[in-house]
Amino acid sequence: MAINIDDAGLQALFPEIAEISDDTLRRGVLAIWKEIGAECAWDKFEDVPKNIGSEHGRRLVDHIRGVTVMALSLAETARKLHGTPYNRDHLLAACLLHDVSKPVETEPDPGKKPPNDKVLAARKSALGANIQHAAYATHKIFAHELPLDVAHLVLTHTHASNLRSNTIEASYLFFADYADSDAGVEPTGDVKFAHRIRFVE
Repeated sequence: MAINIDDAGLQALFPEIAEISDDTLRRGVLAIWKEIGAECAWDKFEDVPKNIGSEHGRRLVDHIRGVTVMALSLAETARKLHGTPYNRDHLLAACLLHDVSKPVETEPDPGKKPPNDKVLAARKSALGANIQHAAYATHKIFAHELPLDVAHLVLTHTHASNLRSNTIEASYLFFADYADSDAGVEPTGDVKFAHRIRFVE
């Protein structure tokens, strides 16, 4: 199986792609998603769950859009109220690509009942079981010669990475990712990420 999708189909799933002003960066984001589609075991991106844990009933595409919109809202609020500059194109690209590897980190699990009518049941793929989350997404960013800053943002968005970032764009992506995840965890009654995170001074 694979996902055969064109630019128009991807922009329908992720309208924020059109907001990337740099043509090369926008084309790179589209190309990476199309490559992931060709490599994965899914039929549609809409079938892929956000994860195989407590949010296994949420669509990955909805999470990515939620993170993108939330991160941009944080960035624009800080810019308007505090004059804090940020690289909008890099933030957009990183948000749209931060979980692009999840369709190849998971695969459909026909032995399990789907959690609902939104997504299919999933299990970890061989890649997902053996390679750190976001490493493959970062590899794709390098392969398409996109900016190092975008690769850095994607690699450091997850606690699976031992590397943390000190950029303002990373803050917006990091906190939007957890805020959107907690919005998905809320209905399950599971422990939210805001409670699990331990910061070291």
